[in-house]
This record gives sequence, structure tokens and C-alpha cells, in this order.
Amino acid sequence: MSNTNYRPDIQGLRAIAVLAVMVFHFNPDWLPGGFIGVDVFLVISGFLITSILLKTKTQADYDLRKTLKYFYASRFKRIAPAYFVMLVIVALLAAMLFLPQDFNTFKKGLSKAAWFNSNNYFSDFGDYFAPASHEQPLLHSWSLAVEIQFYLLAPFMVLLLPIRWLKWIFAGLLIGLTAVAEYRLRLLGNEQATYYSLYARLPEFFSGGLAALYVTTTASETRKSPVWLGTLGLTLIILAAIVQPVLGAFPGAAAMLPVAGSVLLLSRSARGWVGKLLGCKILVWIGALSYSLYLWHWPVLAFLRYYTGAEVLNIDFSILFIALTLMLSIASYYGVEKAFRGTKTVKKQTLGWALLAASVFGTSQAMAKVNAAFTPEQLPIEYRRYADPATICHGQIVGDCLQGDLTSDKEVLVLGDSHAAMLNHFFDYLGKKHGFKARIITASSCVTIPGFDYQRIAEWAHKACLSQIEIAKKYIENATSIFVAGMWSYHTPHDGFKLAISNFIAESNHKNIFLMSQVPLLEQNPRRLKRFKYIGIDAEYNSYKRDFFHNQYIKDLADGFSDAEFVDIPLLPAEMKESCQDETIYSDKSHLNEIGSYCYGLIADNVVRKLITR
Repeated sequence: MSNTNYRPDIQGLRAIAVLAVMVFHFNPDWLPGGFIGVDVFLVISGFLITSILLKTKTQADYDLRKTLKYFYASRFKRIAPAYFVMLVIVALLAAMLFLPQDFNTFKKGLSKAAWFNSNNYFSDFGDYFAPASHEQPLLHSWSLAVEIQFYLLAPFMVLLLPIRWLKWIFAGLLIGLTAVAEYRLRLLGNEQATYYSLYARLPEFFSGGLAALYVTTTASETRKSPVWLGTLGLTLIILAAIVQPVLGAFPGAAAMLPVAGSVLLLSRSARGWVGKLLGCKILVWIGALSYSLYLWHWPVLAFLRYYTGAEVLNIDFSILFIALTLMLSIASYYGVEKAFRGTKTVKKQTLGWALLAASVFGTSQAMAKVNAAFTPEQLPIEYRRYADPATICHGQIVGDCLQGDLTSDKEVLVLGDSHAAMLNHFFDYLGKKHGFKARIITASSCVTIPGFDYQRIAEWAHKACLSQIEIAKKYIENATSIFVAGMWSYHTPHDGFKLAISNFIAESNHKNIFLMSQVPLLEQNPRRLKRFKYIGIDAEYNSYKRDFFHNQYIKDLADGFSDAEFVDIPLLPAEMKESCQDETIYSDKSHLNEIGSYCYGLIADNVVRKLITR
């Protein structure tokens, strides 16, 4: 299968795309729309694949069967070696570094990534206690899965359909699928599922295909373009990388901005200063590295974030990120990509594939054992969770949702997110001591009060959030005392939440509303620190972050209502040492464990007793 004429400007465009993605992933505030680099890649892919297939189709010795066989073999040789080397290395590192439950989550993603189906896995991925998305080393594999899935469609469409039909079919599918994506994004609100879906990304491929049809069927003299068209194309891409989030849910119609810019640059060879820029040696070299850069930059970021516990890295880890990404990408490009694509003897090629297959198989068999070998003796279960999830009303209703003295006639209602759920043992201890029972109804990321702005939280949490709110409403009406707890640093930056909590207090009808202070957050997950120390990796001191700012907002809010009161329960090293004996009271960097919840009850004893006995 012959290749298209080499165009250095396409390599330069690849470089701009991968750099935009890397900057966005490193710090979204620096380039808020940098994720559009993925869409530029998809347009380029659609352009090149369509161009190659069209050129092959018009050759005198064209044979459909041979063409398909060569196409899939060449695509596999281009993509698979570097990809599976990355999967092997990332799997072994995850086995060494990740806590067992985090590694189990990783393995699910790995199994999907190995079969190029991770876009469907991450489209409904959601687990409050799994590592955050920015700590998932294979999250970026979704876009490669989408590309592979496109390869299953493209050859048959291009090779089996007459060229005169393709432009209409591509254009129709582009418009139709964009409309479907818009419907799901704007009307159904399925943003996460749509973002990772194949159907929502196919318009980018078809746009590239239309550009290829234009280049293939139009004389080169006719395609000569004024310099300003190249300038416009590059400007649209840069503009999208800066302002894309302002345009709303993505992709859908919002993706047409970077797509249009990419099509302009691909359909007409860039001239003038844009052509010189895209064809400069450094961008062409980065463009050649772009696949390996994309493969490696995200796992490096994810592991560094998992270790530091910070999404935005400090200067030292930022330099480490750049150095590791560049070294791994260069090694991947020259040592793997070029080696497998080179014209080596059949014997050497066979040996290379055999070693790769052995590595993949060996890793799949050994990684669970590696994880177990690098895992220190597990802490008892009460140190690893804040309550038994099967027995509390968190995201679901289990029994009567009551804790404390179940024989008492005095009942309080407790509402909130996981920071309220972690108080089940807290209220159980205090209720039994002071003669009251607590009905606790909570949901992940969701403060279970009427009017909560659930749209901003992860889609997987919506259903449980709304369900728990509806159930809580039944008890709010008759409750006389309501405790509300939450991770205020997560909620109070949002105007929708501020309005919801204010309205809830204002409409309380003289109930006693107690807004509880947020517990201090840790710099790092203590169980991760224990693991890092066990395997000989230096771990930073786990200091506490007392959230004065967001607690102050809740206090000021409570002070503005006669029926509301801010309940400030300090939980700092001094109090812990005095009351807890055992300082291992956090299950992660923000949640108390069962021991910590009980300890928190000891510290809060006098405060809660005074509130309950009024």
C-alpha cells in the first residue's frame, strides 16, 4: 500500500496537538481548551487513512482482500508495539505503587485498554473511593480505543463505496452524528458518556475524510490557497485551545471550531509563515514523537499525582515530569516504534513480537503477585473505611438508617455527603451516651438537601443523589434538629450550592439547623504513605490542612440565620493526642476511619451534648 506524499506541515500540526494536550493535562488553568488536541489528532487520522485508502483504491493492481490485510497489519504494527510496552511497564509500576483496592480498579481499566475498549469503560466510570481520574494511569487510552474502532469502519466505507458517494455519506454522517451528540449533551445531560463515545468523535474522522476527498479529487493547482487561509486555520485551533470550555459541553457542535481549523490546514498545504512554522525542524521532530509523547505523558503524571497526592505538581515534580516524559518518549520512539516499523529480517521481527507477547503474558500473570509482595500487612478493616457500606444509608437506603440509642424518643436527622456518612460511628457513640438516635441519609459528593445543585457532580453520582434527597425530604418535614455535614471546600466555591444551602436554612420553619465544620484535610493518604515507606520510597510528612476559609463561609452563613448554628469541632494534632491514643484515624486524605469517627465523638462530646439537651 503506497503512502501519501510526505508533508512536514502535518507533523508540525501533530506537534501542536500533542503539546496542547500535554499542557492541559499538566495544568488545565494554563490552557483550558487544550484537550482539543485530541480532536486535531482524530481529524489528521481521518485525513491520512482516507487518503491512503483512496490512493490504493485507484491503483491498477488494487485487490480488496490484499488491501484490507495490509491495512490492518500496518496499523497494528504502527500502534501495538509501543502501546503494549507502555501497558506492561505501567501495569508493573501500578502493581508496586498502588494500594490493593486501587490496583483492583486499575486492573479493570487495564483489561479494557488491552482490548482497545477503554473509552466505553471510562464513559461510565465512577467510584468515589477509587483513585481520582487524574490518578488513573490509563485514562488517556480512551482516545486510542476510539481510533482503533474507527479503523474497523473506515476501510470498508472507503474501499466498498464509490468515491462520488463518499463525500455525501461523510458529510451526512458528520452532520447527523454531531446532532446526536448535541441532543445527548444539551437535552439529556449525558456529558461523560458522550465525551468518551465513538459516535461523538466520528465527525472528526469524517471531517478529515472530507479533506482527503477534496485533496484527492482536486487538481494541485486549484488547491493552492492564499496565505490567510493557513493563518485562519491555525488561529481557529489556537482560539479553541484557549476558549473551548466557554462554548459548553463537548464535543458536539463545539468541536467544530478546532475541526474546521484542522481541515483548513490539511486540505491545503500551509504556505507563508504558517507553513514555515509547521515545517520547522523542532515541530517536525516533536510531531514524529507525538504518539510516544501521548502514550507516556499521562501515566507519568498519574503516578506522580498518586505519590504526591496533588493534582497540580510543584516545581520539583514538574521538572521530573518533563524529564521522565521526554526520556520515555524518546526511548519508545527510537527503541520500539522505529524498531518494529523498520525493514528488519523476518527472524528479527519475529523475535521482537515474541518478546513483546511474552512480556504481555508474563505481566498479566505476575502483576497480582507483585502487588501482594509490595503490600505491607493490611491494617484492620476499621482503619480502612469509615463504616461498612452495606449497613449505612449512603447512596442507598438500608433498613431504618438509624444510629445511636434506638429506644430513645429523641431523634435528629443527619444530612450530607461522604463527610456526613463518615459520622455514622460518631453519632452512634454520642447517641448511645446521651440518649438520642440519629437518622443519617447521605450520598457521594452530594449534600442531601432539597435544591442541591447535583448537575455539577460526577454523572455516576446523580441518580443516588436525587434519590437520597427525595427520601430525606420525607424526614425533614417532621425533624426538629438537623445536622448538615459536608466537604465544604468542594461545595462552597459554587454559587448553586450557596443558594441551595441558604434556601434550605431560610425555609427550615424554625428547626434547629446545625452546620458542622469540615474536618482538616491531610496532604497525603496515610495508607499510601505507609505503602511507599514499606517499599523504600521516601514519603513527605503528612501535615494537616485546617480549612479556615470554607469553614468561615459556613460559619458566616449560619450567623445570618436565627435558626442555624455553626458547630466547630477542632480535630488537630493536639486534640488527637489527648483523646485518641491512636493517631491513625483517617482512611484517606479527607475521611476519618471508623476509629477516627469514634475519636471525633470523644472530642465533640461536650459540644454535641449541649446541642442535644437544649
